[in-house]
Amino acid sequence: MAQVKNVAQGAWVSVIDASPRSKAKLRVAAYARVSSDSDDQINSYLAQVDYYTKYIASHEGWELADVYADEGLTGTETRRRDEFNHMIADCREGKIDRILVKSVSRFARNQEDYIYFMRELMRLGVTLRFEKENIDTGKMTSEQAADIYGAFAQMETTGHSQNMRVSNRIRMEKGIFVPSAAPYGYRLVNNELTIVPEEAEVVRRIYQAFLRGQGREDIAKELDRLGIKHSNESGYWNRHAVDYILKNITYTGDQLWQKTCATDTLPFRQVPNIGQKPKYRAENCCPAIISKDDYESVQNLIQSRKEQLADNQISQTPFHKRIYCATCGTLCRRKRCGGNWYWVCRKRDFDKSRCPVQQVSEREIDEIIHIIYSKLWNSRYTILRPMLAQLEELRERELRANNRIGDIDREMARLAEQNLVLNRLKDKGYVDPALYQSQQDELGGKALELRRLRRKLMERICGDETIRKTETMLDYLEDGPEWLEEIEPELFDNLIDRLALTADGAVKIRLINGLELTERLEAA
Repeated sequence: MAQVKNVAQGAWVSVIDASPRSKAKLRVAAYARVSSDSDDQINSYLAQVDYYTKYIASHEGWELADVYADEGLTGTETRRRDEFNHMIADCREGKIDRILVKSVSRFARNQEDYIYFMRELMRLGVTLRFEKENIDTGKMTSEQAADIYGAFAQMETTGHSQNMRVSNRIRMEKGIFVPSAAPYGYRLVNNELTIVPEEAEVVRRIYQAFLRGQGREDIAKELDRLGIKHSNESGYWNRHAVDYILKNITYTGDQLWQKTCATDTLPFRQVPNIGQKPKYRAENCCPAIISKDDYESVQNLIQSRKEQLADNQISQTPFHKRIYCATCGTLCRRKRCGGNWYWVCRKRDFDKSRCPVQQVSEREIDEIIHIIYSKLWNSRYTILRPMLAQLEELRERELRANNRIGDIDREMARLAEQNLVLNRLKDKGYVDPALYQSQQDELGGKALELRRLRRKLMERICGDETIRKTETMLDYLEDGPEWLEEIEPELFDNLIDRLALTADGAVKIRLINGLELTERLEAA
């Protein structure tokens, strides 16, 4: 700084020398995914965290935003990757400028998802760097290259899945196929189905009860009342569990393979095989629990009952599996009475004394949906937008006040450093293999628990899901008309989660962000 005399005024003027502005650092994140085929997932995960942490620190002008890693999850669907979705959410909030990924297939193995997220990140100003393919979206002038490399990743997964399918098909054709899980009543012992005597007695009991005219729900209730446990996680029986046993041909000693099949395009999904692929029936390939005559009699009875109830079958409407009973929590069913459609609690429909909630006409529910939509559309700026702003402000305040996440991040870095030192000692022969393995297991377990704890804290503190769903609602309303002409399934994906019928003649509407509204029925 220098001083220059102002001759005209007789005063001294201080001149402050210009200095270059400090350039803001680029906030760089890394995404790592450990393949489900890995023999040592946690070790690989720690190694990747350590690698990216040091790699980003070595670049001047970069600062670490975070390292996101999904352990042992399938890469074919982004919805199943919590850390990936967390990273995308952080990008939307402006917390990340650049993302480093080992390869395109680590980022996404579904070309549709890959292109969708790449385009969104480019729109947000976030660049992607794929090391293996040497792709940098910050230097791309066309999306054509991204389409090609996305296709490569999809071909990699499709090829692997195709090999598995061919292998299974060959085993089915040879009659040596072994299902991955045994149905109730059996256990897999040395790749063979063996009977569990006490469970086999339950299977026979179910068939006999059904042939005597007992319904599937009644059979399930009786089994629970008698204290007979199912082999599922809950241990309880339900209509679907009984139905599965009644329709499973395995109990006759025969097996029907490929009753379901995977779709040919990503993301792969198991769907009922209704003729798109061959089925294989293997006869007398396992010990029988019931006779084939009893099995055929049950199938005929099921078909007969199905035809009798055809008029009352639930047709697919936007309300399907969206309407519940507010008193007992039971899913309501659709039924026709006097030429009109109604929704009624299943328990009340079975026995009126079991639930006080009256049936409601579909016309009334339709009108309530239109009213709710109109109210939300007109109040989107006065209610939803201020609500979103308050949620975001609360999240930022809680994040600043919470030191636990920072402690977890530092502990994760410490574990990664320990893992690196342990591997160096092993490479030099200073660590006994048994000790090395036990230390690896201990470090891996600690890292996994810390990651889970961090995710839980973030979910509890940030409310990211509520914020994201409120944004979805606003986007849907802003793109929608002022008056809703027809109720489409998209309404329930983007606005309304579920409806509940109450005993006092009202309908409770829960929005997808958790907000609840109540509307009275006309007759109430």
